[in-house]
Amino acid sequence: MKHHKVRVSEDVKTIAVPAIDAVNSVIHGFSTRVGGVSAEPFSAMNLGLNLGEDNDLVEINRCLFVKALGAGNPDIYTIRQTHGTRIVQIDDAKIPAVEYRQAQGDALMTNLPGIPIGVLTADCVPILLIDPVQRAVAAVHAGRQGSLLRIVTHVVRRMQDAFGTEPEHLRAAVGPGIEARCYDIGETLAADVRERFAHAEPFLQEEDGAHYLDLRGMNHADLVAAGLREAHIHHVNLCTACEAQTFYSYRRRRGGQTGRMMSLVMLKE
Repeated sequence: MKHHKVRVSEDVKTIAVPAIDAVNSVIHGFSTRVGGVSAEPFSAMNLGLNLGEDNDLVEINRCLFVKALGAGNPDIYTIRQTHGTRIVQIDDAKIPAVEYRQAQGDALMTNLPGIPIGVLTADCVPILLIDPVQRAVAAVHAGRQGSLLRIVTHVVRRMQDAFGTEPEHLRAAVGPGIEARCYDIGETLAADVRERFAHAEPFLQEEDGAHYLDLRGMNHADLVAAGLREAHIHHVNLCTACEAQTFYSYRRRRGGQTGRMMSLVMLKE
């Protein structure tokens, strides 16, 4: 199911999934590069720290983002992403968000209300998981390596162990990321995908000698395999590499300096 809506609040443009909005216990959203106070080359809504921009400007952008989502003005919990499968659980509200910024991992999860958790992307696939029954949430950074290592499967299992989550109750919002048509990869990586996935054909295509990888499709398949219902998986079917006015893209910048979007979820108090 592919369905999203765009919101604009005080010039800050965000994206939401109506089916997740219907889960009244959470606030969620995906940022864009529209709005904010960043200067070139980050203009205008860079949410990634330590990328060469004044971090004070990034902090202002983060405040604008949570305000645009209607989440008040709490500090956002983020971690240092490493393209692996490590999961950081926020289980003590007394530990401030800043203490987690150097923690390594590619997913955060919590069952504490009022704790906004977010992952940063600029082509990788962001995935928000919501358990409306046990009241728990997770934010996942699924890049190429994390997708190959099936990070979403690890997160679903951890939510089962930590919160008693039943996978069929989970809702997933898969945010903007690079689409297969823009993500050509080399033969070595294509061979790795075939080795790790017994049925890779749906998300690995070859055309005129080039290989194209569908990260969104890989993670969708893993979510289903982990026990989520197809009807509970919702996609923001927008390509970060194509839509230069809306999104940052590491691939489009050919590895050059670029900003980061954020995907955020928070349990309401």
